[in-house]
Amino acid sequence: MNVVIVPAGGVGKRVGEKIPKQFLPLGSRPLIRYTLHIFEMMPEIDLVVIPVVSGWEEYLREELSDFQKEFELVPGGSSRQESVYNGFKVISSSAEIVLVHDACRPFATPSLVRKVLQKIQEKGAALAALPSRDTVKEVNNEIVLRTIPREKIYLAHTPQGARHELLKEAFSWARKKGLEFTDEASLLEACGIPVFVVPSEFKNFKITTREDLHLACALLKCEKTHV
Repeated sequence: MNVVIVPAGGVGKRVGEKIPKQFLPLGSRPLIRYTLHIFEMMPEIDLVVIPVVSGWEEYLREELSDFQKEFELVPGGSSRQESVYNGFKVISSSAEIVLVHDACRPFATPSLVRKVLQKIQEKGAALAALPSRDTVKEVNNEIVLRTIPREKIYLAHTPQGARHELLKEAFSWARKKGLEFTDEASLLEACGIPVFVVPSEFKNFKITTREDLHLACALLKCEKTHV
């Protein structure tokens, strides 16, 4: 069994809206609905677990009334790691692979998800990451300290994840240490579990700011025009 956790427990203050950004309209549906659709028709995914920000559970349950995949809503946490852990706790120990995908990355493709799943099956843990297209500078107080070879720079995306037993080990280790990490790859790395990279797609960006939301709307319109 393969499970994907889609954490939707944040409020997305940087977008500057009154409602959590994952529920903002993107085209005709809430942003998160496009993200969940990535997994809806994938036979490789057996269950979708969604940690939800408090007060939005019924809204999302109603929005997913026609969702064609088994799903479970759980309470979101005060951090990403806590939200993902809340989702992880409801997953059966018989699960083989657990993926995590940001609620606000609506343009990942099933092909990319399959590549990450394949890498996890082969290696144990993996993430989608975008190779840097630009020259990278390390800067301090507006002064360039050095140029970092971009061949070694990858921008962490999702999906990312691991075999169930490896993620369980990493969560247990972090909770004992009282440590918090910004993504699952960082958690696994810190626990000493090797994480392998699958090249991501440029349009698999995370909607974080108002400008990102505008770009997503434009991309959605463009895709519909060329269908």
